[in-house]
Amino acid sequence: MGSLKIENVKKAFGPVEVLKGIDLEVTDGEFVVFVGPSGCGKSTLLRVIAGLEDSTSGRVLIDGADVSVTPPAKRGIAMVFQTYALYP
Repeated sequence: MGSLKIENVKKAFGPVEVLKGIDLEVTDGEFVVFVGPSGCGKSTLLRVIAGLEDSTSGRVLIDGADVSVTPPAKRGIAMVFQTYALYP
């Protein structure tokens, strides 16, 4: 397993700020569920964690290592998409 820490992660698409300073810590063995209405940023947050989207600011740490600029394939993260998607 491992740990995940998100520190003040922000994501904006143009003038629209979708993630507004997210802080989260998930320790080894914990399960987390993101629940909310359509368009509230759940998928965007998951995509930032997986490295499929760059955050505007903030840090993503996996097992204590800052992976904010680490390519998705080297993060050791898996993601199941809502619709079919191919990832090279």
